[in-house]
Amino acid sequence: MEEPKTQQEPTPQTELQALLEEKERQIKELVERLQRLQADFENYKKRQARENEEILLRLEDRILTEILPIYDNLERAFRAFNKNNDKDSFIEGIERIFAQFHSFLESKGVRAIPAVGELFDPLLHEALITVEAEDGGKVLEEFERGYQRAGRVLRPSKVKVSKRKIPEPPQSPESSADSSHSKEG
Repeated sequence: MEEPKTQQEPTPQTELQALLEEKERQIKELVERLQRLQADFENYKKRQARENEEILLRLEDRILTEILPIYDNLERAFRAFNKNNDKDSFIEGIERIFAQFHSFLESKGVRAIPAVGELFDPLLHEALITVEAEDGGKVLEEFERGYQRAGRVLRPSKVKVSKRKIPEPPQSPESSADSSHSKEG
């Protein structure tokens, strides 16, 4: 005699159903994990942007703090000039302030770009005017000084550049005679 079955034997259909449910649960967990990671990454990007902005502000503050004494000295020079109208003292004060500002730029590694008499370099110079000359490719005049720092150009020099004069071809005697006849006629 056969005993009654208390437990149903798994059928291939129920096994597949259980396997499908398990895979769907795993997919749901992975999607939730991915969404959390995406949200974390977005928060990280926002935090980094805020931190970068804060660093830039601190750097600007640092530079401005170093420039403020120069500004203060300019203000004092103008106040003193307005009080006693002494042009010589004012000019002397401005010269000192210029020296102070020059020292500040040097301390930051800012250097003037050599220009007049140098060969034209489009990486360092911006040609505003070109003129013909025997010796081409040289900087003849500097309109605005350029500056560089740590090998990078902060501002190119604005210059006048010579370009080689192209000699006119010599005229043959026949063409000279032709031109003289046309003038007479």
